[in-house]
Amino acid sequence: MPPVAPVERRADLDWLRVLAFGLLIFYHAGMAWSGWSWHVTSPHSLDGLREAMRFLNRWRMPLIFMVSGAAIVLALGDRTPGAFVRDRLKRLLLPLAFGMVVIVPPQVYLERLSRGQFGGSFLEWLPHAFAGVYPGGNLSWHHLWFLAYVLVFTLVLLPIFLWARTARGNSAVAQAGAVAALYGLQWLMVLPLAASTLWLAPVSWNINGLVGDWNGLVSYGALLLYGALLFRSPDLLRALERQRFVSLLVGIAAYAFLYLGYFEGTVRAVIEPPARPLFALVSGINVMAWLFAIVGFAHRHLTRRPAFLAQATEAVYPFYLIHQTVTVIAVWALLGAGASPLLGFVAAVFATFAGTGLIYAGLVRPWRWVRPLFGMKPAGPVARRSLLRRAAGL
Repeated sequence: MPPVAPVERRADLDWLRVLAFGLLIFYHAGMAWSGWSWHVTSPHSLDGLREAMRFLNRWRMPLIFMVSGAAIVLALGDRTPGAFVRDRLKRLLLPLAFGMVVIVPPQVYLERLSRGQFGGSFLEWLPHAFAGVYPGGNLSWHHLWFLAYVLVFTLVLLPIFLWARTARGNSAVAQAGAVAALYGLQWLMVLPLAASTLWLAPVSWNINGLVGDWNGLVSYGALLLYGALLFRSPDLLRALERQRFVSLLVGIAAYAFLYLGYFEGTVRAVIEPPARPLFALVSGINVMAWLFAIVGFAHRHLTRRPAFLAQATEAVYPFYLIHQTVTVIAVWALLGAGASPLLGFVAAVFATFAGTGLIYAGLVRPWRWVRPLFGMKPAGPVARRSLLRRAAGL
């Protein structure tokens, strides 16, 4: 059967993508003062900030993977499999490789300085930048691990995406969504996440390192697939909109249970084996409840596409690639200047947005040969001249 028409671009999906990745900047800016070990860590922490980040940590990456799954469906459209794979390699593998060679090394260098593992200049450290694999060595993808996971998921799940865009597959997905919406079966999405937390998390190692991260591969892969299929089901999206307050209440109750039962009074909670089954189930409920609530509210309220949304959507990917290096540099400078934790966090957020924005506007967006390194399509001649004039302040 011929493929059905490609999914139209959605304002709510673009809003979710921009807001989810924007939230990531606040999260990373707070890591130095969270009390958790990071690349550059302050000896002082903000307990309130850590608890806010702990709450976000339960659903921020699941939201990004779910949104990414929906974006894959849009990107696939009616392309041939070969053309789509080539595009994904350009959009994911090329920025990942560039980032590991150019964007990530300053982070590793400042981490080595902060831990007393190196004492020279950045230029003196560069010959060692690719010696060994992090954390024992220096070669790392740091925050760019997300690109490796999405690339792997895209290639592995491509047969499902191709089937879902056919008339038969599209009809099956729509019918399944209608049944799920009628009987509330979307909550069954909790079970794979709970099973992964219960059985795979204890045997996982090398978190965010792809190889050995069994829990991450299964749970994030499931969430990406959920997003790809969810946004092809109008009935299910409408159901999530109707039930958004119910999902919100379930999310609040589930997180309250997790916090009071496992997290309160701890910096890093340790889940004992007897408590793991209940913890895994409530964790899965918590994740999906917040995702259902967020998607439901977005489907209800984020339906307009103001002019800046298109620009923000284009900027999201480069901002994601660049931001953590700017954050680490800013945090390093703030800690060296003796900034207080609260002032340091606020300044790190501001410096990250401002610094990343300047790099994007001046060094990435206007330049045709640079844009693909940051996952952007080359600008046409007219658009390129306009961008160059803006970058030059003309």
